[in-house]
Amino acid sequence: MKNLFLILCMAIVFSCNKKEEHKHPHPVKETMAVNPENPLNQLKYHNKVDYYCKMDIKLGVSDTVTYKGNLYGFCSKTCKEGFLEKPEEYLAKN
Repeated sequence: MKNLFLILCMAIVFSCNKKEEHKHPHPVKETMAVNPENPLNQLKYHNKVDYYCKMDIKLGVSDTVTYKGNLYGFCSKTCKEGFLEKPEEYLAKN
């Protein structure tokens, strides 16, 4: 009985330690074209890629955030929210 409890506890611990990977909120196509009518695509951004999903923002921007005086572009609201959870961590990587 003691061994069964120990095995169960270890299984719980190992299943909780899995690193959660975020998935892109929408399919990314390299052939995506910039919509010239979207005013967000005309702005100048501090970043060249979406820091959350690594998509090239030349393919289009649908959300932005100003952080510490810099304007950052993101391909989706989900990516912007992911960035805002740990902005210093994402900026340190880039």
